[in-house]
Amino acid sequence: MEFRAPGSGKMCSLITHPVIPVAISPLFPRQSLSPAVVIAGVISSVIPDFDVIGFRLGISYGETLGHRGVTHSIFFAAVLGALLTYLLAEYSARAQILVFIFLFFSTLSHGILDALTNGGLGVAFFAPFQNERYFFSWRPIQVSPIGLGSFFSERGLLVLRTELLWIWIPSALIYAIGRLFKLPGRQ
Repeated sequence: MEFRAPGSGKMCSLITHPVIPVAISPLFPRQSLSPAVVIAGVISSVIPDFDVIGFRLGISYGETLGHRGVTHSIFFAAVLGALLTYLLAEYSARAQILVFIFLFFSTLSHGILDALTNGGLGVAFFAPFQNERYFFSWRPIQVSPIGLGSFFSERGLLVLRTELLWIWIPSALIYAIGRLFKLPGRQ
């Protein structure tokens, strides 16, 4: 099944978004991020793309509820991060803040990666307050076709190559640095 917006149909690939929360997880004290919190971060990194269901509901790409709209916003990342922190963090106030920061950035990383792609209409970072769409001026990531059939193609391989270069390799380095250079109090 494919969800396709007229004239667009592109994003950063769904398999790459979870790389960010995994990469940043060692930068947080281990006692703050339980395995459940890290899994929630991975899930949070892909949740924004559930907005593609709007295509089937007749919501156009450029609307606030459309693709790369409110679910890709800073507001959404904060709300989802707060809700998941409330549900998952049974620790001290300091640990709850760290869990929130992790979940917030895990969710927000989705919009950031999409704003680094070279296609689509941009990301509504400030939705629901404004629906203006943004890209970063540097956009090295090839956009991924939406839908499995389109992804497993020559175009999909090109996307994976750019994501490997610009996301996976830097993320692996961040992960390795976090694991190698443990901060005091981290185990």
